[in-house]
Amino acid sequence: MNAIEWGGRLDPARKVRIACLRSTRILMYRIADPGRGFNIDDLPHAAISYGPDAPIEHIKVREQKGLRPGGFGLLTVRASVDELLYNEKRNEVVFVKYLDGDRARGAP
Repeated sequence: MNAIEWGGRLDPARKVRIACLRSTRILMYRIADPGRGFNIDDLPHAAISYGPDAPIEHIKVREQKGLRPGGFGLLTVRASVDELLYNEKRNEVVFVKYLDGDRARGAP
């Protein structure tokens, strides 16, 4: 949804590409949007910009900017996957979740 809303600006003419690969050992998604990308250090409206001691601080910023409730996407994804890889522009991301026991538990 972030790719559609922020990268595609909710414009039906702008396409978001999604690819999924699943094997017995991994689940991988690649999402690419037509946007200009983002700077991870410049997201005051997102929960990921604040520490665990301020999990809803971004809500104030969203209210001030007139943004709908939300801002938990990157934080949720980061906590749910084993690897999160971006291209340089940050308008393309790959999520990797290891399904085999050792890698899924964080073993090398």
